[in-house]
Amino acid sequence: METSGRYAFAYQPVLNADQASVAVELIYRHAAPLDGDEAAAAANAVLSAFIHAGLDDLLRLRRAFVPANEQLLASDLLHLLPADRFALEVSAPVAAKMIERCQQLREQGYRLIVEAGEGRTLGPAAAVADVVMFDGPRAALGGCESLIEEAWGGGAQLYARGVETQEVFDTLQRKGFHLYQGYYFAHRQEVSGERADPRKLAVLEVLAKLAGDADDRVLEGSFKTDPVLSIHLLRLVNSSAFALPTPIRSLKHAFSILGRQQLARWLQVLLYVLDGESEASPLLELALRRARFMEFVLTYRTHQERSMLQDEAYMVGLLSLADVLMNWPMERIVERLHLADELKAALVERRGPLGRLVELCGKLEQADFEAAEAISAELQLTEEAIVTAQQEALVWAHRVIHGAPPEEAPTEGADGNAPTAGDAAD
Repeated sequence: METSGRYAFAYQPVLNADQASVAVELIYRHAAPLDGDEAAAAANAVLSAFIHAGLDDLLRLRRAFVPANEQLLASDLLHLLPADRFALEVSAPVAAKMIERCQQLREQGYRLIVEAGEGRTLGPAAAVADVVMFDGPRAALGGCESLIEEAWGGGAQLYARGVETQEVFDTLQRKGFHLYQGYYFAHRQEVSGERADPRKLAVLEVLAKLAGDADDRVLEGSFKTDPVLSIHLLRLVNSSAFALPTPIRSLKHAFSILGRQQLARWLQVLLYVLDGESEASPLLELALRRARFMEFVLTYRTHQERSMLQDEAYMVGLLSLADVLMNWPMERIVERLHLADELKAALVERRGPLGRLVELCGKLEQADFEAAEAISAELQLTEEAIVTAQQEALVWAHRVIHGAPPEEAPTEGADGNAPTAGDAAD
């Protein structure tokens, strides 16, 4: 995925203790610089993301955490990155000659993240650390107690990377950690003897009726018997960014304005909104990123605005995390939804083009660039298509979750397209 001077990126969410996204870990891979200028290569990679990938919009509400070696720290190119939107990751031990430079950067507004490593002390780096970064599993097992105490004593925030299980997250929370990177929130928890949320089951029931081409009166009846579900749906479609000419006042009005395809998309989003009543759920944002990525990459490849395959790609992407949401095996969910065999294969076994696209999403999220490159070649997707779709999905999902500024909120949404910027945030 790395030709013509382009870069491969992974954008991993950084959450606080309340599981709200407060930053993004920017991981990149770039070709070795021909002139050996590592600082220029690193700066070019980050600038490419910031200027061309829409990170300037994404980072209005959160910072990007960016690895910075000594060459980049010392380079004047660093000043091309806005100090209020970037935090620089440096590894301990930090050379004595760089401590003064780190202090200068902090005074200019940059935040410094010091990677603790496996040493027994942070040394002089403790004096310039706004955040101290730990290996999450190691810290959870008690392997960093003296470093944690040192960081606490210096007033730094504690940041854990590689948090992939709820158990590790819970342990680190008890230890006083502030920030977490990892996909622990996107893994299904094995829960026995507990029934799924009845509100989510109600949404699945309506989705199954839509798939079975049920009559409008049957659909309307499902909502009428569940007033909470009706309220959630009406609140979503009446969000300010939806830009309908008149507010929707009834379910029948909603059905006539939205159409069945758009109604199905809203219901799929509603599944995630019902998860803890939070529209800023990191699970929802990840599902939206996958859905938009899969839809957009096919749009880019086929040069078609709309097609059934694109609609199916969007649905598969959004439902690819439904097992996490429901705490059910995916097989049970797809059977409940009465999906076509090829969609079942994509969701359950990751087979077929759509299944491989879901797998590609996962590899990009985990910064497994070699595996992502292999899947891209298998699907005959160009590097440009992948990078463009990834950037589009990242910014689009962020806007859906957090809302777009009024002057930027798009006016589409009632024409059968996917819910757009800010549609699901009110």
